Amino acid sequence: MKQIVDMSMRLSAHFTLGEMCYSDTAANHKPKPIPNIPLKLHITALQNLVDRCLEPMRMALKLPIQVNSGYRCQHVNTLVHGVPTSQHMKGEAADLTILLLMYAKQYADYDQLILEHYKKGDKEVWWLHISCRIDYRKNRHEIKEIIKK
Repeated sequence: MKQIVDMSMRLSAHFTLGEMCYSDTAANHKPKPIPNIPLKLHITALQNLVDRCLEPMRMALKLPIQVNSGYRCQHVNTLVHGVPTSQHMKGEAADLTILLLMYAKQYADYDQLILEHYKKGDKEVWWLHISCRIDYRKNRHEIKEIIKK
């Protein structure tokens, strides 16, 4: 039985399920796009992430927050070289622009903040990975930096 998910569903005043699940990798995959559709447990985790991390940061910043990567199905996670235990596959993580690091530290109830960086030729890419466990009492409040080669 195929699951029907309303991607226009609002998770908060400023975030929709669709933007938390959108993936350039999935949308542009050839020969056909990959459905990156979350299950109910993933939607619950995304709701928690938005409520405890993203919405408080958005309210403090008073500016839009762009989610570069949120929920990832296993296939998409493999294609983007995500780790097999990625919190993205649980709906517990999102990647944002690095300018949000100070807001995340101050306003989000996070599990991990990971400043990620990679260099490909002359191009340098930075992003902030933020995660929140569904059982937020187990959040570790870890801050790390990862440089990918």
